[in-house]
Amino acid sequence: MKIYACSDLHVSPTHFSDRARAFLEEAAQEADLTVLCGDIYEGSWNPLEESVEGPNGQELWSLIQGQRQAVVVVGNHDWTLGEYLGDPSHPVLKNYRFEMDGVSYYATHGWIEYDLAMAFLAPIYQWIYPLLPILAKCWTRKRSPRTLKLQALKLEGREARYWRHVRDMSNQAIFQAIDEGCVPLWGHSHRRHLDLYESWLTINCGDFCEDDIGGVVIEGGVAREW
Repeated sequence: MKIYACSDLHVSPTHFSDRARAFLEEAAQEADLTVLCGDIYEGSWNPLEESVEGPNGQELWSLIQGQRQAVVVVGNHDWTLGEYLGDPSHPVLKNYRFEMDGVSYYATHGWIEYDLAMAFLAPIYQWIYPLLPILAKCWTRKRSPRTLKLQALKLEGREARYWRHVRDMSNQAIFQAIDEGCVPLWGHSHRRHLDLYESWLTINCGDFCEDDIGGVVIEGGVAREW
């Protein structure tokens, strides 16, 4: 049995990676199950409805429907995706646990369940996030160059702390999955990594958005980069 898994396509009216297309086209031919681990559509920088209903979004949904079996897990950029898409053969879920070839897997996006400091914002994140650049611009108009430089350094530090926090949450995902006897399969950090620790495995699917390095294939319980 073969699983194809990916995350963070962030398909929008202006973005759809050619590598993501190629991945899903191959999966339609090869995969017994295709798992899309969140942020498949972009609903923060523009309305999710536009991303879903635009030509790119419709093409993506057609590719998903072309899979033998597909499951879409929502992420922080497409938290309300279930309102627009989903059918019995290609459901949209908050997380997904399944077994294949004697291995139990737990698919999630990561942010919703494990970024505990911000998880309470998940249901309204898609409406708040586009406002942040506007609010930042209004704020910086009243700042001096020196103050702005100091503020930029502070923000860089906050960003570093945030991504350390994301990694910490990923670690929590790993430890929880191990406690429950399953392999965690997730995205969110936009960095693909397959970590094998003696008898257990953790899989981050990477992205088809920033560095465009994403996708994993699991066959017979053995994972490899696509």
